[in-house]
Amino acid sequence: MASAAVTKFIVFVLFLLVNSSAAHYIPCSESLVEIAQGKNISHCKKLTTLGVEFGWEVSKHNERQIDILVSTRLNNAEMMWLAWGVNPQDRPQMVGTRAIIGIRHLNGSGGAKTYNITADTKLGCKLQPSEIDVHAKNMSLDYVASFDYLTLHATIVLPPIYNISRLNHVWQVGYGAQGAEPAMHPTALQNVDSTETIDLENGSAQHVGEFESRLRKVLALRWKPHKTDDYRKYWNIYHHFLGYALLAVISLNIFHGIDILKPDHSWKRAYVGILGVFGVIVTALEIFTWAKYLTKEKKPKTRTENPKPGSGSAPAAETQTTR
Repeated sequence: MASAAVTKFIVFVLFLLVNSSAAHYIPCSESLVEIAQGKNISHCKKLTTLGVEFGWEVSKHNERQIDILVSTRLNNAEMMWLAWGVNPQDRPQMVGTRAIIGIRHLNGSGGAKTYNITADTKLGCKLQPSEIDVHAKNMSLDYVASFDYLTLHATIVLPPIYNISRLNHVWQVGYGAQGAEPAMHPTALQNVDSTETIDLENGSAQHVGEFESRLRKVLALRWKPHKTDDYRKYWNIYHHFLGYALLAVISLNIFHGIDILKPDHSWKRAYVGILGVFGVIVTALEIFTWAKYLTKEKKPKTRTENPKPGSGSAPAAETQTTR
């Protein structure tokens, strides 16, 4: 009983440690701190991709009202638009996002409007301004020449369907626009991975599955059986097939990524060739490993008898074959 209680306590402590680790976030730069002065922004953090930084302030009188400030350094003079949005679905993703997009025009002026990001948008259809279920006001896009920053500022009021302690948000940058119609953004990895779930109450954020992955690793360390345990072989089988399942999923994900990026067909052929070579190598190693294992299992085991105490001299070790 005491052992079970100790085990539960250890797992609970590990759970808290993992949770606190996931809550860590990188604060924003000094440039954004200075840009935010004079605006109603008290929290900020660096987002994980595209060099974008995000600042916010939840209203003390209405927790549904949030001032947001999205900013990125203008590393490319051709950058035309900056976007940020929220998604009411279970996972942070582009499709279904209610977005605010600020477009910088060639004459130096800029403006921001609201957009609904749909599956048609992902397929490349034109994206036009539209009403969204998030009330947005005081929207503006500004270029801060002293820091070479492009900033998007707005005040939003979230409907009850959104949870500010677990808010799915999306950000993006693009390099072309026609009037109020932003062109398709690049399909580089950073552009397709610009999503996360954030807690606006304390600033913690994590990618999808990050916390669950860490928790699985912690629990695996606790429940990993010893070599003498009866169910050790089932643990080995589990790890064996889990490893191959992960390899299969990774391979399929790469095919999915190729379909998204739509490169030249030679990329897919090259990848298939690499997978074929990899498969041959893995098969050969598996055959070698199993052959070595079965040979070792068939080999007779020996043990050494200790000499009887009191004998004058230690006799030569006598071996017996165990059946």
